[in-house]
Amino acid sequence: MTSSTEDRPCLAIAAGRGRALRSVPVQATPGQITEVRAEAQVVALGVTAWPAYGSAEWLRLDPTDPRCYASVLEAAEQYRRADVDPDLSDADWYTAVFGDARRLAAQLAAATNRLRRMREIRDARAQPRPPHQLTATPGWPPIAVPGHPGRYLVHGQENPA
Repeated sequence: MTSSTEDRPCLAIAAGRGRALRSVPVQATPGQITEVRAEAQVVALGVTAWPAYGSAEWLRLDPTDPRCYASVLEAAEQYRRADVDPDLSDADWYTAVFGDARRLAAQLAAATNRLRRMREIRDARAQPRPPHQLTATPGWPPIAVPGHPGRYLVHGQENPA
């Protein structure tokens, strides 16, 4: 699904009007030079429309299709502009690109940190525990006393065997 040029960034709008990059003005910033170069490369590719980078349509393109490279150039320019645009903070850019993925990852990390680690569990098991006191229960058979062969606990009394 190819978007119209009206809702695409400047590269798509510039397709068809670019020029070969022959000289660079002295006062030009690296970002301006990069933008002009990207426009010139799109013009040299001879494409006027291409799918958005990372979209399902883009993934179906043959790697040698010029529209594939134009999409990559467009994405690189979007990233570069977001990096230099003071009105678009990093948080805004990442939210626009990745959506709730960062929030979900933070929630998963917090949940993982709350889990007891294997070392903590092993250390807790290694601590000596107080001995369990045997008590006979009414209606149940006698309990053999460990370490004392022939001795049993019966509800209410201890019977030697």
